[in-house]
Amino acid sequence: MPTSLALENGFAVVPAGLLATIETSLERTTPPSTDDFPLPPGYAFVQPDPVNLDDFKKLYRAVGDPWLWFGRLQKSDEAIRSILTAPTTVLRYLLDPSARPVGLFEAEVQDTDTLEVTYFGLVPEATGKKLGPVLMEHGIASAWTTSIRRVWLHTCTFDSPAALSFYRRQGFKPFRQRLELSPDPRLTGVLPRQTAPQIPLADFSDP
Repeated sequence: MPTSLALENGFAVVPAGLLATIETSLERTTPPSTDDFPLPPGYAFVQPDPVNLDDFKKLYRAVGDPWLWFGRLQKSDEAIRSILTAPTTVLRYLLDPSARPVGLFEAEVQDTDTLEVTYFGLVPEATGKKLGPVLMEHGIASAWTTSIRRVWLHTCTFDSPAALSFYRRQGFKPFRQRLELSPDPRLTGVLPRQTAPQIPLADFSDP
């Protein structure tokens, strides 16, 4: 991939086959507040033990396909299992009253005092039910220790338009923006071509 982009009248031309997105990193220093966001009746917040990779990938895709998540899907099962079972990884699912996973929270403890929320989201059918704050606060609480001083995450312009405002309501503040370039996973075969139709294919062959 190119390490720099030439500007034309202030615009950077992205080579065909690559996707460009603006990543915004946000952080908060306040502890979680599960009392303010209790689990709704019948819902459960669980740690999968043992981790079933098929279940994880099914939930990952159910949550992430609309927003073109592909980071985990590029890795081998062995690499995914190594990440998810690492002592620094926190993995939790939100289950609805029928015990179906509808929310994913994955985080990594970094440098003893920092927690990065690496993946977070709800399946489409669970959105609009005020479950986002529940998932976030219970997720952070499951990883919180007395040494944690900072929680951070990032969102990008491929994510839900509501993501940035949601994170800010949960106490996160932006501290950095970056331009990210990556091969379009729908062209490399990682995801079906019809995934996330709101994002044009990087070979500009949308029907």
